[in-house]
Amino acid sequence: MSAKRTVESFWARVDIRSLDECWEWQGSCNNSGYGTVRWKGVTCCAHRVAAELFGFVEQAPAPTNRTISGCILHQCDNPPCCNPTHWKIGTYTENQLEAYARNRRAQPKGHLHANAKLSPKQVVWARTRAGVYRQADTARILGVSQRAVCLIQRGETYRNVR
Repeated sequence: MSAKRTVESFWARVDIRSLDECWEWQGSCNNSGYGTVRWKGVTCCAHRVAAELFGFVEQAPAPTNRTISGCILHQCDNPPCCNPTHWKIGTYTENQLEAYARNRRAQPKGHLHANAKLSPKQVVWARTRAGVYRQADTARILGVSQRAVCLIQRGETYRNVR
């Protein structure tokens, strides 16, 4: 394919079917499964280029301001889909909430969470001290609150650590 992208060359890489079926991007995809294409000198997601061509958004690059509307929300949950009848326009927050609700994303738990304070080894150690030492003493040693130790020992947090 030529280096210059045209509307025709873009649609040639989309498997267009009926309106109720997904129109899957046939070119390269990123590690999340979304089609990628070079468009007007910028690498963009294929569904965003399609959205620009259909007039859903002003420009193919995703908005940098996450508070404004302009995200393409796939109602079909199929990342390479370029069918405009399968989308709705929303905010970044709406997109993330839908992804969690549909189990397309999962919040990391326990020591994998970005705000985790303890290593798996420390969690196991805190659990071995349950009923033998005061939670406040264990908490002071680990540099966390007594409540954090309580939740660890009761199995309410760091459930994935054994």
